[in-house]
Amino acid sequence: MCVEIITTGNEIMSGLTRDTNFSWVAAELSSSGIEVKHHCAVADDLDDLLDSFATASKRARFVIVTGGLGPTEDDLSALAASKFLGTPLVFNPEVYEDIALKLRKRGREPNIHHEKQAMFPEKTAVIENPVGTASGFSFVSGNSKFYFLPGVPREFRRMFREHVFPDISGVAEKGTILRVRVLRTFGLGESEVAEKLGGFSPEGVDVGYRIRLPEIHLRFTASGHDGEVLDSLLRDACAQARERLGNFLFSEEDEPLEEVTAALLLEKDLTLSAAESCTGGLCSSRFTDIPGSSAYFLGGAVVYSNESKEKLLGVSTDTLVRFGAVSEQVVFEMAQGARELFGTDIGISISGIAGPGGGTAEKPVGTVWFGFSHVSSGTFCEKRNFTGTRDEIKNFAASTAIDTVRKFCLDYVR
Repeated sequence: MCVEIITTGNEIMSGLTRDTNFSWVAAELSSSGIEVKHHCAVADDLDDLLDSFATASKRARFVIVTGGLGPTEDDLSALAASKFLGTPLVFNPEVYEDIALKLRKRGREPNIHHEKQAMFPEKTAVIENPVGTASGFSFVSGNSKFYFLPGVPREFRRMFREHVFPDISGVAEKGTILRVRVLRTFGLGESEVAEKLGGFSPEGVDVGYRIRLPEIHLRFTASGHDGEVLDSLLRDACAQARERLGNFLFSEEDEPLEEVTAALLLEKDLTLSAAESCTGGLCSSRFTDIPGSSAYFLGGAVVYSNESKEKLLGVSTDTLVRFGAVSEQVVFEMAQGARELFGTDIGISISGIAGPGGGTAEKPVGTVWFGFSHVSSGTFCEKRNFTGTRDEIKNFAASTAIDTVRKFCLDYVR
């Protein structure tokens, strides 16, 4: 079964708007074992839209078109669909009344332009928009079923989940089954992962790489008609990868690093606090994005200045003057200070130079020191050197600190 996504809009083609709808819907389908085979982006041009519909109808079982359903002149999806089908656009009074009701609830009145959003190709099925004014529609052409949805992400996602996905997944269950597992690694580059997996060719499983810096992901795909057989093939492939990658492999279920680490903290009954300088609270943010994080993450301190390091964490003035804020000695005291301030089992600390300025010959941009302090295991520190933009260095640093906690938890016995 083949699915194709067509994204429309001049704003997409000019680069002014990111095509988040495609990446989101592709991930939604992929996680359910439904593979997107083709994707194209098309400007607001009638001929180009017609060409894209014609091409998709020859190769895709399902075609999802996003965008071009608004009230302005450059919203051409409904008109293009009517020309593709060879049928006229017809006015739907029920849809128009729904548009008018939604607008009046916002203190607005519909105008002549909103009538356009109630015009649909004849004999197409309307897809209700419970959020906005741009209803979608669907139709069958030959062996293909087309779905037209608005480009606003919040509206697109809800309509896809409520109307399109049940339709596609129902057909998928009757045909070839696709099983997908995504494994996540941290601490290795792409070439290092490839080296560890040299000659790795699990039976009946396709292996692909997905670069999501600072992580490298592996995508295992198996297809066939027996779900139990496919699950067995994927389990065997995961076991082989686990043996080769060791604890660089942190998830076999496409879980974020902080969620895996959080589960280990709960399992080992450990509490955590963080003292962050160059990462500006990024570690704390990633942990507290997880519901229920107060059970293990008790607090964090963003200590960007030397004064805040002294006042909040008790880092000595002498240490800061002698060694500088980006040093082993300072992150040592920061980690201990965080653990004592919040009364946690573990305290982590980060201090570095994220750039683009501030580097020296001895401490170039990308130099980051990490501290880790456990109430009974002691305190240790590590220096790493990263490359990239300021945001990339901050993300690498935050992930490194989180991964240090994960690896400690793996071996920890109370």
